[in-house]
Amino acid sequence: MLQNNDATEFSITKGQEGTVAGWQFCVGPHGKLVLDTLFVCLKNPSHMVKFDGLPENVVPIAKMSQTIKCTMKSDQIRMVEHEQCCVLPNFSMTDYRSQGKTQPNNLVDLQHSNSHQSYYTCLSCCASAKGTLIVQSLQPNMITGGCSG
Repeated sequence: MLQNNDATEFSITKGQEGTVAGWQFCVGPHGKLVLDTLFVCLKNPSHMVKFDGLPENVVPIAKMSQTIKCTMKSDQIRMVEHEQCCVLPNFSMTDYRSQGKTQPNNLVDLQHSNSHQSYYTCLSCCASAKGTLIVQSLQPNMITGGCSG
């Protein structure tokens, strides 16, 4: 899942899903190979995207630099420069993040869902009942006992 609105005209937007299509690396400051560019094949972009030399809907995600302020136990402050490609593995998402994202297959863990709204959101983002798998516990009173709250 992409984490920044890097180029909205190319569907490189925060929350856009995709799969890794490849990567490029370079030699870092300590002589080790480090990720330089990640190539992501976008899942259902709003429109077809084409970069020269890349397949359709494959976009480059370059590493970005960020400076982080770290406070040590001694209250000393250190500035640390951090570089990474801004993506997250999309092995799970919260009920609120899933809104508006219909999935063909939906693995749902309702154990920590505290309201009927959360149950509804988790269960309604699946394209079909056949593609839904509920793991952990299901509390039927959350959906049969009236509105929570």
